[in-house]
Amino acid sequence: MLSSALEDALEAILHRVPDAGNRISEDVIRETLPGDPASKDALLSELLINGYLRLEPEGQYVLTEAGRVLGHKVILKHRTLECFLTEMLGMDAEKASKEACRLEHEVSDETITRLKTYIQNPHVPCGRGWRRRGFRHAECGGMHTILDFPEGSRLKVLVVRGAGAYRRLIDLGIIPGEILELRRKLRNESIVVKVKGCDVALSPEIARGIVVELLV
Repeated sequence: MLSSALEDALEAILHRVPDAGNRISEDVIRETLPGDPASKDALLSELLINGYLRLEPEGQYVLTEAGRVLGHKVILKHRTLECFLTEMLGMDAEKASKEACRLEHEVSDETITRLKTYIQNPHVPCGRGWRRRGFRHAECGGMHTILDFPEGSRLKVLVVRGAGAYRRLIDLGIIPGEILELRRKLRNESIVVKVKGCDVALSPEIARGIVVELLV
């Protein structure tokens, strides 16, 4: 398993390499690598030994295909984790980025693939964890947002997506497990829901982030 320092170095180098090619000067390499001069020398040597960088006769470094692939992989892990932490868990963007930096070196490829799928099409798994929290769902599969149902529907909140919206919805009492009644659907796609005895108006942007199930 590669060290986190090596993965961070490749990620940083990839951000500095021009889109048109893989060449990068030694000055830029050393400016990009973290740590003191001795640490930079050690990282540079490790990148060369592992075949992620190649030194050309004219003195420039080339990011190899292997280096580019691994760098993109680390960036993808970071972005997926950051997106999950902000969009699905409502974490502050700056904190989510720092947390993603810590997690990206340990998380497996399978976990990232599953997180990407979940973010793109969130659903409630049929595992014991969700049953312990009191959620029921007849079958695993695609979920519906509150906008998919007609006026008068009684709905249970399953998932709330969106960092900024999440904080506001918590203040309104719209959290996973809460029961809502869809009172009105307006022409501009805004809606009015009844929660905890109060009518609350929601914009379509916020409503699209509220994943629910119909109660019958």
